[in-house]
Amino acid sequence: MKIGTSRTRRALSVGAAGVLMAALAACTGRGGGTLPPDVVSNGQGSFGFDFSCQDSGGINPTPGKLQIQLDYTDHGTNLVLGAPFSVHGIVDKIDPVVESEVCSGQEPATPPGQLTFLGRYRPTTSPPPGFPSTCPARETSTTPLCRFEVTVQDNDRNLAPSPGDSFSIQLSSATTASLSDLDAATVFYARAGTLSGGNITVD
Repeated sequence: MKIGTSRTRRALSVGAAGVLMAALAACTGRGGGTLPPDVVSNGQGSFGFDFSCQDSGGINPTPGKLQIQLDYTDHGTNLVLGAPFSVHGIVDKIDPVVESEVCSGQEPATPPGQLTFLGRYRPTTSPPPGFPSTCPARETSTTPLCRFEVTVQDNDRNLAPSPGDSFSIQLSSATTASLSDLDAATVFYARAGTLSGGNITVD
């Protein structure tokens, strides 16, 4: 379930702390791979991610903990930004109590193997010409990082390399969280497709 919306896919909007309508079961997702060149970019898109939302269980469990790491590179000259670039994504800042509640829910995955998560990112290479100047390379008290949304689909449900898995990324110029989705008007880069190499695992 997409938290805060009616979408029926497994997801986590870590920025919507005040409007959570449901909670996720503890889950993990990890993987990496490449997207082939397409109409967005004449080069490959490569990525690696690690996601966990864990609840230790038991009578006196430790608080649930949300962790996100994302690295993404567009190796080609893309239509929007004009040059290759790389970004690094991290988890949103979220109240520890809400974080624990989110990571101890019991909502089943729908559909199986799909995971959507939101967070903050920073460029790790020189920003290309079309990159928003409002998205900083590092966060300060007065310059928050811009936001991303990623959806992954584990289609084979095993650990073997699979061209059947898929990856989607959206980069936004927004620095504040919406209810659960990125505001389409702020998304300046989007790419999605079936992997040409690599593997995604969602538990």
